[in-house]
Amino acid sequence: MKRQFDKSIYTSISLTKLTIVAIYQIVNNGEEAAYERVVKECFSLFPKRFSFQRYPEWPDGHRIEMEIMRCRDKGWITGNEKISFQITLLGKRVAQEVLKELEEGKSATPPKKKSQSRDRGDTIIGYLKTSEPFKRFKHDKENFNITEEEFRRLLVATFETPPRVLKQNLIHCLDTCEQYREKELYEFLKECERQKSILLKTYMRREK
Repeated sequence: MKRQFDKSIYTSISLTKLTIVAIYQIVNNGEEAAYERVVKECFSLFPKRFSFQRYPEWPDGHRIEMEIMRCRDKGWITGNEKISFQITLLGKRVAQEVLKELEEGKSATPPKKKSQSRDRGDTIIGYLKTSEPFKRFKHDKENFNITEEEFRRLLVATFETPPRVLKQNLIHCLDTCEQYREKELYEFLKECERQKSILLKTYMRREK
């Protein structure tokens, strides 16, 4: 039977650290860390952190995908959705440290005065605001430019991600910015869309 961790402990640990624990557990079990398998493991181990707010019985795949990308950015894993993910030595060390926190029954992370939001919209807004392209956009809008790699990373996508998914992710981010009244973020995404419209052309043509 899969171990159930104490939700009062794991809710105070970052989503990225919980994700690397899930990947570590999969690899330790001798399994391939494919995207779908990682989604299942994250939700099974930490359901309160990786579920939809309105539908807690379902895993939030998009949120988990974002955290997988963050694990890769930190050098904790390598690979992609097409060839699955491999954990690095650094990733194993981090996962073991987090597991120790979970097993000791206390988190090394000091509790926050404000409870952590599990809202998907908050996660997306925070992710966009801390991205390097947005920081450059704020600094110099007139001369702003974004590469294809940055654009795909911004949309939590790889070079294998098809135009249809790119467009869907972009629309979702734009809708979220409108909902949260983040005008500057919305303007930033529209500029990115304008510059990289050719990447979305295939999907847009099918829509007609």
